[in-house]
Amino acid sequence: MKKQVEGTRLLSRTHELPISEADARVFVTVADAGSFTAAAALHAMTPSAVSKAIGRLEADLGVRLLVRTTRALHLTEEGMAFHERCARAFSLLAEAAEEAGAGSRAVAGTVRIGVPSLFGTFLIAPLLPALLARHPKLRVEIVSTTRLSDVFDLGLDLAIAVGALPDSSLVAKPLGQGQFVTVAAPGYLKAAGTTPRRPLRPEDLLAHRCIAYTRPDGREEPWNFQLPEGPRQLDVRADVRSDDMHHLTAMAVAGLGVAHLPLFVVAEHLAGGRLERLLQACEPAPKLASLVYPAGRSMPRRVRVFIDFLLSQEQALAGVTR
Repeated sequence: MKKQVEGTRLLSRTHELPISEADARVFVTVADAGSFTAAAALHAMTPSAVSKAIGRLEADLGVRLLVRTTRALHLTEEGMAFHERCARAFSLLAEAAEEAGAGSRAVAGTVRIGVPSLFGTFLIAPLLPALLARHPKLRVEIVSTTRLSDVFDLGLDLAIAVGALPDSSLVAKPLGQGQFVTVAAPGYLKAAGTTPRRPLRPEDLLAHRCIAYTRPDGREEPWNFQLPEGPRQLDVRADVRSDDMHHLTAMAVAGLGVAHLPLFVVAEHLAGGRLERLLQACEPAPKLASLVYPAGRSMPRRVRVFIDFLLSQEQALAGVTR
């Protein structure tokens, strides 16, 4: 009997912590939110109670975790290391709980995905009914962004990135290829006062009215082509510009001029004869679209389900490249 009691005590000590788990969770929230006030709101505590929790934690550890100034809050070197391990431990604990109940519980919770606006409209939104029919307790939040840093800055679960990816702490899964095409309405081409009316090579576009996309910095995005001698960029003289490709598509369909747009944005208009595809032999190499998510971060079941679903939609996403 004595051995059994001693064994029970030893087993319980295996899981004892030299700190308060609740205080550690408050610290992780403070570090992530960058504010005692924000952490207090998230934990339904007062800022004073948050401050006391951090004080107890630092006393238990015997190190300084945070440095506060009148303008900002900074983690010490020890604080950064402790935060990384705590965040990973809590994430693993949450994943273990999800895995343990996976057989008896439906997939639930919110998946936050960052996507370029057009991807959200044309590729993600049409797939959501099928996903949510399978997992009715799942919630999806789409955030319009093209910045990979928002995965960390906004706490996104994953994002869609277009083009070559820089070396980073992100894992990438190929999703498909994005093709840019040059298009114009049949009515515009019929009325165009140019010779030839249909451009045969990129330089012919200089005689046409073009509709151009403007970057956030106000500059026009150059049009890219692939010629036998190599890639070619063309700075068109745009009479109409917009920072929204939905606008450019609508203007092209209305016969305002020639546009250079992603294929998946104009695919239905091409199929319906409202737009014609120009300079197809000179189209640029397609750009890779990838699903990205943080490396080393424990992945909740809801996120794995979302990723697996998107990667299984090869046929639905095939319109990106054709």
